[in-house]
Amino acid sequence: MNVDRELARIEKQLVAQDPLLASKLETFEQITAPRPRAPGRRHVYLLAAVVMTLLALTTALAAGTADEHPRPPQVVREHPQGRG
Repeated sequence: MNVDRELARIEKQLVAQDPLLASKLETFEQITAPRPRAPGRRHVYLLAAVVMTLLALTTALAAGTADEHPRPPQVVREHPQGRG
């Protein structure tokens, strides 16, 4: 606790003696301070994971049914020239 008070006292003295240095240190603190996380970021990742899972399942199901066609192929016969 004494260390924190001593550091605060030294900081106040430096700010009073050199305002330019104090402004530079304040800028440095703003740059290096940890930034708060966005509260909804976890929800975005969860939603993206669900969407990707659904896309993967849909693709897998579509690939499994691609071999089976509900109608047989139709053959179109060409008419000989002159008839038709």
